[in-house]
Amino acid sequence: MALHEYLKRITAIMITIAAAMAICLAAAPSFAANEEITYHETEEEAAAELRDHMKHREQKVSIGLQCETDSEGLEDLIGDLIDKALEHTGEPDEGDYIAFQYSGYKGLAKTGYSGTTPVVEVEYELAYYDDADQEAEVDKKAEEIIEDLDLEDKTEYQKINAIYNYICNHVEYEQDEEGSNIRHTAYGALIEGKAVCQGYSVSLYRLLLEAGIDNRIIFGESKQSEGPSNAHTWNIVRLKDVYYYLDATWDDSSFSRKYCLIPTGTNFEDEHIADKRYKDESFAEKYPMADEEYEGDRSEAMKRVASLARSFIDFVRDLLSKENG
Repeated sequence: MALHEYLKRITAIMITIAAAMAICLAAAPSFAANEEITYHETEEEAAAELRDHMKHREQKVSIGLQCETDSEGLEDLIGDLIDKALEHTGEPDEGDYIAFQYSGYKGLAKTGYSGTTPVVEVEYELAYYDDADQEAEVDKKAEEIIEDLDLEDKTEYQKINAIYNYICNHVEYEQDEEGSNIRHTAYGALIEGKAVCQGYSVSLYRLLLEAGIDNRIIFGESKQSEGPSNAHTWNIVRLKDVYYYLDATWDDSSFSRKYCLIPTGTNFEDEHIADKRYKDESFAEKYPMADEEYEGDRSEAMKRVASLARSFIDFVRDLLSKENG
């Protein structure tokens, strides 16, 4: 399955080395500042603009930044702005939602001056699995789904289960048709009802965040008892300040819910081998995994059932005692 982090590492990166060398030698600037481009003071501001363009599935984008750098710095900057643009923000249509629905980029960086301020302009050519019109349909559909599920007075646990069940009940696993990547997207899953694991994961990510439930998409390999390993995506979701595993693709395919809200230290991790980026200390600190099954709502539900059962038994006993009396 194609994934942006892997593709971008092998995508050709074009840099105007000559321009960078000229600046190092204090020669004339390589370009005049473009009045239509904002030259941001920080990389975070520049990345935020890039993120907005990517949200709208724009394919050709120019980003400006106030800085002075050499050729190596230019190359790093092209990738750094992409990385920052795709950071998890908690917004439903940002972060992993973009990262797993765009397929790669080319970047061209050049240096110059805006007045006396050294600046860099980065031109991106971006490719996506879906387009702006399809995203507009998903926006509308996501709003309808959340409204229909009536989540307002539900607990976090109930919200997660309602959304998870919706995905499993309304999406069918289907490989890409010839030449089509739409099965990797929320459009494929939520509009056409057919997707591969990536489509399941981005749809779950989107709807959970729409409901205020934090989650991430995890990329790695799936490994079952028989057969080879395959590229795969799944989710982790926050519930009561810790995170649990979700794999809607496998639960849908197996007509079960055995891969929903799974803690760490289980067979899930033997079958789902996360990429190393999700195993470092900083990620673990941000997303602490639960080490026990979640019992909160389920425990309360069982108590209510038991209480109702006892009340019914008492009622029957009273009724029988009156009849016998």
